[in-house]
Amino acid sequence: MSDKSQPAKADTPPAKGRSKGHKMPGSIADGGMADAERDILAELEKALGEHIALLLRWNRKLILPGQPAISDADEDDHDCDFGAWYALNRHNRLIDQPAMRALATTHQQLHDSAKRLLSAHDVDHEVDSAEFDMMALRAESFFAQLRRLERAFRTARSDVDPLTGTYNRQTMMGDLNAERERAIRTGVPTAIALIDLDHFKSVNDTYGHQAGDLVLQSVAGILQSHVRPFDKVYRYGGEEFLVCLPNADMKQCARVLERLRRVIEASPVTISDDVILPVTASIGAAPMTKNRSTEQIIEKADKALYAAKEGGRNRVRVWRNPDGKPASTTQKPGKNTT
Repeated sequence: MSDKSQPAKADTPPAKGRSKGHKMPGSIADGGMADAERDILAELEKALGEHIALLLRWNRKLILPGQPAISDADEDDHDCDFGAWYALNRHNRLIDQPAMRALATTHQQLHDSAKRLLSAHDVDHEVDSAEFDMMALRAESFFAQLRRLERAFRTARSDVDPLTGTYNRQTMMGDLNAERERAIRTGVPTAIALIDLDHFKSVNDTYGHQAGDLVLQSVAGILQSHVRPFDKVYRYGGEEFLVCLPNADMKQCARVLERLRRVIEASPVTISDDVILPVTASIGAAPMTKNRSTEQIIEKADKALYAAKEGGRNRVRVWRNPDGKPASTTQKPGKNTT
């Protein structure tokens, strides 16, 4: 990593090397998980090309001393956009993880090795073979780590719904089956909730699908930011979302879902300067149990959701005992039990 890998102060002017052919690094998009993963993938791809070009320039200086660089002879030998980008974004939760920190360490080692090699060559015009081999080894490791991270983020993106940034239905069943097995093995309660936006069809019919997309994105953002850190949100289909709530009995589940319902109700979506749409959601939930498959528990949550809609919408219905007879229902929003 170049000298720019260290956190920059807010009032620090751009380094000299950035004045020619370099843009200041950008921060990761805060619009959602899918946008952030896209930005990271783009930066990793850029870093690969950037460091191939750096290696070519370093080797040219070692092999053809006195010759101008391939591009700009005044360009900083250790100027690096990737280092500046990592310094800016390293505290982001997608970046602050072991594989990315290991990549940053290898990147630093690569630049340090190249700097030592080129500095010694400037003094005695000799190439230190051991240091050259070390630089080559660091470069090989850096490129291999880059490729592994690219594959990991591409896989993650394939599991994400591109419109809402929530996980998609393709990855949902595997996750839910794993959570069910864990709940049975450990005895820790886990629940599934279905969330359906009320009167969503009328939004598309009246204001168009672009307005509908804005509503979906708004609600998805609320769900992702207001569930617990270990809960997972999925785009179930159309205007429906599914939330998996590990480590939650039905009383805890009802509290979480009621909080979500209230935040959605309190967050109208601005479509244009003169159109602000109120949004509400009906929610049904059921616990995972040993005696029912994941599909059957989703079906129970769906029946609870139907009860919420039949009860007047904008409310929560919860199955407390899906393996036995349903309990009586009440009409008070947020306190409903099936």
